[in-house]
Amino acid sequence: MHYETLTYEIDREIATVTLNRPDKLNAFTMKMGREIVAAFREADRDPDVRCVILTGAGRAFCAGLDLAAVAEESKEAERSAAHRPQSPPPTDQTMLAFPHLVRAMRKPSIAAINGYALGVGITMCLPCDIRVIAEDAQVGFIFARVGLMAELGSTYFLPRLVGASRAAEMMLTGRRYKAQECLAMGLVSTVAPTGQALSKAQAIAAEIAEGSPMSVELTRQALFQGLDGTLDHAMTFENFALEKCSRSAEHKEYVSAFIEKRKPDLSRIRR
Repeated sequence: MHYETLTYEIDREIATVTLNRPDKLNAFTMKMGREIVAAFREADRDPDVRCVILTGAGRAFCAGLDLAAVAEESKEAERSAAHRPQSPPPTDQTMLAFPHLVRAMRKPSIAAINGYALGVGITMCLPCDIRVIAEDAQVGFIFARVGLMAELGSTYFLPRLVGASRAAEMMLTGRRYKAQECLAMGLVSTVAPTGQALSKAQAIAAEIAEGSPMSVELTRQALFQGLDGTLDHAMTFENFALEKCSRSAEHKEYVSAFIEKRKPDLSRIRR
């Protein structure tokens, strides 16, 4: 699929989605949102992809909403509707679908945050499984300072990551935070040297790709269900998943590879 606002590359079972408007600090547009959703769906459908990385080209991850571009997109939609009435894109094709899409995917995702990640630039990172940040990066939930409301489920994700009090401070002040502050509060898991956020994310993705796809998928599902469920629900699902894994061909291949001191070969398994 051809993308205009981002690039999509696959290397060694890792799909990298790179926001690609560097001259605008990768400021977000409605088209970019639709393309992010399409790219993540493409990665999830591809049996050769084991992990997805989201990052930004140039000096920023995403500096927030491109107000001028969004206004022009809205005007263009109005002009098109006046000449040729049409329905707006279905919600499941817009960025509003992104949080549920990421959580429902079979593949884990990593946000590699470089430079500025402001407004939607940081909220789009929250649904991802893992967040890596460059030493010189800054994040900010700046919505209150521009008269907007946080979106993409960020009022759900952020308190679960950093706690309710810290989330309130971050969102209500609109303050910007440096990488080490983000690490200390649990917003990210790793700080990489300047310019190496993507490299660090790739290293983590490569480690994930060494594991059993079924185990990774079920573990993710268990972790997310555990955020809102009870201990009993968590243990019930764990028992189900363990039984499913233990009977799988993947498990047998990984055990054989361990005993034989070789890399697992999933091509041996009939799909």
